[in-house]
Amino acid sequence: MNTHAHVAVASVNQTVGDWAGNRQRIIEVVRQAKARGVRLLLLPEMAISGYSLGDRLPREGTLTRSATSLQLIADAPELQAGIVACVGLPILHRGVIYNAVAVIANGRVQGLVAKENLATGDVEYEDRWFQPWPRGVVERWVTASGDEVPLGGLIFEAEGIGSFAFEVCEDAWKGLRPGSLYALAGADLVLNPSASWFTLGKQEKRRNLVLQNSREDHSVYLYASLLGCDNTRLVFDGSLLIACDGELLCEGDRFRFQDHVLSDAVIDLAQLRLSRREEGSWRRQIQLSSSLTTAVPTRVRIPGSFTSEASHEPRRPYWLPPEQRSFDQSLKWVEEVTSLSRPLEPRDAVHLELELALSLGLRDYTRKAHIKELALALSGGRDSAMVALIVHRMLRYAHPDVSSEELKAITARSLMTAYMATENSGESTRSAAEAVAQELGAVFYDMNIQDNLNAHLALIQETIGRPLSWSDPVDDIALQNVQARLRGGLIWFLANLRRALLLSTSNKSEAAVGYATMDGDTSGGLSLIADVPKSLVSLWLAWAQELHGYESLKQINGLQPTAELRPSEREQTDEGDLMPFEVLDQLIYGFAQLAQDPLELFISLWPTFKDRYSGDARAFGDHIHTFVRLFCFAQWKRERFAVSFRVSAFDLDPKGGGRYPVIQAPFTEELAELDQHIERLMAHTT
Repeated sequence: MNTHAHVAVASVNQTVGDWAGNRQRIIEVVRQAKARGVRLLLLPEMAISGYSLGDRLPREGTLTRSATSLQLIADAPELQAGIVACVGLPILHRGVIYNAVAVIANGRVQGLVAKENLATGDVEYEDRWFQPWPRGVVERWVTASGDEVPLGGLIFEAEGIGSFAFEVCEDAWKGLRPGSLYALAGADLVLNPSASWFTLGKQEKRRNLVLQNSREDHSVYLYASLLGCDNTRLVFDGSLLIACDGELLCEGDRFRFQDHVLSDAVIDLAQLRLSRREEGSWRRQIQLSSSLTTAVPTRVRIPGSFTSEASHEPRRPYWLPPEQRSFDQSLKWVEEVTSLSRPLEPRDAVHLELELALSLGLRDYTRKAHIKELALALSGGRDSAMVALIVHRMLRYAHPDVSSEELKAITARSLMTAYMATENSGESTRSAAEAVAQELGAVFYDMNIQDNLNAHLALIQETIGRPLSWSDPVDDIALQNVQARLRGGLIWFLANLRRALLLSTSNKSEAAVGYATMDGDTSGGLSLIADVPKSLVSLWLAWAQELHGYESLKQINGLQPTAELRPSEREQTDEGDLMPFEVLDQLIYGFAQLAQDPLELFISLWPTFKDRYSGDARAFGDHIHTFVRLFCFAQWKRERFAVSFRVSAFDLDPKGGGRYPVIQAPFTEELAELDQHIERLMAHTT
């Protein structure tokens, strides 16, 4: 008896509401899978409709078209014989919407399984629209063709494949997983269709999850997630994994600039079943499972044959995942499509992931919104340089076969930049901005806006009847902001003339504390690096200079970050205005992601930063005070920031993860507790 099964996982780059295009991409990947000899194919969660439907989901037309698309896929010649395809979609059942996966074989829908654990919290909002499916319940659902098919707690059986069941995305991350109960009920394979968006380091978590689940359940585990930018904030990296009993069989390429990616493997079910028979604890788990649920999964037989880290130790910065011993092979394809100064190494993974996620998000955002050109205020600083380089990287990945000179020509048609100098600007930043634009091939305008600024200042001074002074703290802020806002208006003017999308250059660190001028450096329709902390911006630029060979970055990386909004004799720097970015970024993580109060922040981070502050706990406490107050007061600014992409484990976007009150007391009592602790600590030290 042949116990080898040929299975595959596929990621597809879908667009919400593109029913015909989404169907075509699904059918095409089915065709390619069949050509490889695949007999069981798993596609992602909500692949038929696109995942991020939002309030478009409950519309009757959405649900009707979803069901119709499912039927049209089942009717396609590619699905008439020889393969079982599993694809996600929203369905309407008894007047309620469910997040489901349909099993298609022999030209018809064989049955559906609905998601039990809805993803809610953070950026997830599924219980706004979906109803969770009750475990063990099986009902009948009517397809668009009028067939009644089972819906609910199902195990499917097919000759040549074995028995398989599902847990949909979030289901896999819960303690009492559906997949475990199905495995204990006899399922050989557990399939997980997902819509898992990218954050730095998340792939390793997925990989560990898949390996652990397959090992614990003595099962084959198939994992397939979406690809591309499905809405305006999340980037899907197209994660594909197949594991068997704790062994990773294959891992698909991620961040591919393609409509779909397909990965397949041949599995040995005999070895899997032997592991279950040999292990006594497995048998006891089966007995225990009967006391946890009285529902025995319904089996659906598919006709035909388908054979074929310690407390108080220095903490690693949150934006860097644990060190990798070997390079992530799912990123190896990058060497084939671009020139690198050296072969990729494990240390490159985090920076390359960041580059690919932002590039893919930008490509899909502009492509699907029919945007042909981008505009950027190029200041000569690190943030705008990173944005410009990500545009260039995006164009390289989108045009892998063109020469460097041809890519420059494409960049000239795609990116317009401008440097807008005042008397506070330095020649070093102007030269750096021009060097970046020239190296990339971008259009570059060199503008001096001092006369325009003088006109603004003269009008205001005449209006208020007094001169403005840099020595007055109130005037100081206004005098800085007017420059940024003037630049914002002018770069928008240039962008409008070219029908270009203006890219904002604000980073995550600035967003956290409001170190940004509304309608100034925040101007733009897309904030490309809004979820990238300043510390990571600097690290990425140094890495890009070394790996990609951008010569212009030597100037950028050699400059001290500064807004250049005060006169040069005042020696303005970003860290001087705020605090060291390494400190700030760790405070952001502890406060926003770990929900640590000020005292907890101090206790957890003081061992890391004690030497930096030369043992002066009060100085560190002052920075915590500054951060907490600025963070609370800056929420109104974050409410107005442009659309951004999420690339880290948490974000500050009020429409996503950073849902803080606009009006709130700045943790006054908590800061008082911090002060008391520091005074006791300093007294004890003395």
